[in-house]
Amino acid sequence: MNCRFIYTLLGLGVTLCLITYSGHYMTLLFLLLMLEAGVTTDVFFSHDWEKDFPVEPTESFNKFEDFVRSNFEFCKWIGLSVVFIQVWGLCVVSAVLLKAVGPYQNYESDDDIDPESMPLLKNDVHPTYVVGRPVSGSKSIA
Repeated sequence: MNCRFIYTLLGLGVTLCLITYSGHYMTLLFLLLMLEAGVTTDVFFSHDWEKDFPVEPTESFNKFEDFVRSNFEFCKWIGLSVVFIQVWGLCVVSAVLLKAVGPYQNYESDDDIDPESMPLLKNDVHPTYVVGRPVSGSKSIA
C-alpha cells in the first residue's frame, strides 16, 4: 500500500507545528502564499502546465487533468478566488499585528484619540526642549 500522501501530510503538519512554535510562521505563510501564487499563475497563463509536474505512474493525475481540462474556466476562477481570499486574510493579520505593536497597545477605546494625530508605529523621538523665558499668550502692542 502506498502511503506517500499520508506521510507527506504528516510531515507537513509536523513542520508547520515546529515553525509555529519557533515564531517564524508569518515568513512561512508568506513563502507558501508566493509559491501558491506562482503555481496558480503558471497554470493560468501556460497552456503546457502539465509538463511542470513530475510523471505519476498511477492514473489519478490523468483523471485530475481531465477534470481540470473539462472545467478549466471554473478551476481557474476558483484558484484565483482562493489566492485572493488568502491575500485578504494576510492583510487582516498584518493589520492586527500593526495594531498590537502600535503606540497604544493597552488602550481599549479609540474615541478619545484623534486618529490623524496618532502615529502608525511607536515614535521614540524625544521632545525638544527650549532654554529661555517661557512664552505664554500673545503680546499686544498698545
